Amino acid sequence: MGNITSMTANKSGKAPERFIRLLKKAMAEHPEKLSLNQVARRADLSPAYLSFLLNGERGAPSNEAIAQLEKVLNIPQGELNKAAGKPDDAALAFFRKEEAAPIIKTLADVPNGKLADVRKLIERYIRRQNRK
Repeated sequence: MGNITSMTANKSGKAPERFIRLLKKAMAEHPEKLSLNQVARRADLSPAYLSFLLNGERGAPSNEAIAQLEKVLNIPQGELNKAAGKPDDAALAFFRKEEAAPIIKTLADVPNGKLADVRKLIERYIRRQNRK
């Protein structure tokens, strides 16, 4: 697969603090106590890039790099995307669907306090459809 450092989404700016904290915490708590170099190698990133990222000198990486870091550091799938404020690949695939725009427009009218209820309704609907 080649080094994915060049595929980072936002090289300028700084990754969100929440993302950096989660990444540092996962590295510190990893059962193998991996070094920065080991994490970088296993995630197919350059050690310099990972260092820049951890020091807030790079923006949030690409979804591919995020997925690799989640895998290497045993972070639940999607948690780093959420911390980075980026949609994951499944969300991006949904947004590309032709029918997504009217659904998003409809959801935009849902008050923030009610979004969790709407999500539960959608999840129930999907479970019922999958049983058929």
